[in-house]
Amino acid sequence: MLAKDQTSQQRAYDEVANVVGAGPFTAAHIDRLVFCRQVISEAMRLYPAAPGVGRLPNGPMVLGGSQISARTRVHIPIFALHRNTRLWENPNAFDPDRFAADKVKARSRYAFLPFGGGPRVCIGASFATIEAAVILAVLIRAFRFLPVAGHKPKPVARVTLRPAGGMPLLIAARANQPVAERAFSKARKAS
Repeated sequence: MLAKDQTSQQRAYDEVANVVGAGPFTAAHIDRLVFCRQVISEAMRLYPAAPGVGRLPNGPMVLGGSQISARTRVHIPIFALHRNTRLWENPNAFDPDRFAADKVKARSRYAFLPFGGGPRVCIGASFATIEAAVILAVLIRAFRFLPVAGHKPKPVARVTLRPAGGMPLLIAARANQPVAERAFSKARKAS
């Protein structure tokens, strides 16, 4: 998504440069990588790893005016929910700012479910989000991502959501990348 949105990519890079600089990443930096976490959330909104989840009610209930028995499987289409025009303005657009703190507070908790919700929410959601933001920060500091002309991701729903044919990108090393990341880059090229 950042390859196609160079303005957001630059904002993420600027945030990392301001928060971390050229030194090593530490736990103290995590809370200050606000925009990087917004980018991760927006990418998960558009392309959630689990495109849907199924649930069985604990007992008979009324859902949306319909009687549901305890044996009725209820499917929650997360991919569709995250693109619902009643919940999201311009839902097909990539806009990390929709995850700014004030906008998150104004939205229903159940409008964004990349890790499920309620008592069965993924136990690793917080860790996964932090980990993804740090990985993004490390990568964005070292590399610039550019789109492959004409490529448009086509999501394929299986157990998880995946791009058909993979996700080709053009990746360019940044001239001012830290020494450790240059060494990593050279090691990857050699292998």
